[in-house]
Amino acid sequence: MADPRFKKPSIFAEGRLLKNNTLSVPISNNRLNPTQSQAACSTLRAGGYRNKVVLKPGYSALDWYELTTKKGKKFGLVTNVDRLLTKDFDHLKAINYPQTLIQISRNVPLYLVRPPLRVDKELLQRHKTKDDCWCVIQGKVYCLTNYFDFHPGGVDILLKNCAGKDATVLFNKYHRWVSYDKLLENCFVGVYVG
Repeated sequence: MADPRFKKPSIFAEGRLLKNNTLSVPISNNRLNPTQSQAACSTLRAGGYRNKVVLKPGYSALDWYELTTKKGKKFGLVTNVDRLLTKDFDHLKAINYPQTLIQISRNVPLYLVRPPLRVDKELLQRHKTKDDCWCVIQGKVYCLTNYFDFHPGGVDILLKNCAGKDATVLFNKYHRWVSYDKLLENCFVGVYVG
């Protein structure tokens, strides 16, 4: 029973069919390329499909959520905070508020410190190893060390393109729909002051 007030969308009126999550077009209607129809995915415009890696058991998105809501809420997920208080302390004193440093010395997780820790380029570049990796996304500094094994693109791509750098452009190119501030909430180190 068809409702006369309902108008079919033009996509069905032209005879296009949706099959297996791809848009298939009859050969007679050759004005639309199936690859172009999928261009809403930023990776296609960036030059092709993403190369995802097989994650180890226990490293799914749900496992990351569980880690961040349990261990992460209590301690935060920033590595080598003790190094900040020893090796980097003089540098931190020069660019941060005293209240911030007092909270860090009292073992308050960095994502809870207010005002947040201020990180400059020199300090950011000191944290670029697999065991201690910081990066900037949208002016906020995050520690990616605990997230490496959960990243669908693998560890190597993060180390190569993000470690000790501003990764905002790359993040927006491949993951602009991802709520990074929620995903990496407990990995928050501070704000980037350039």
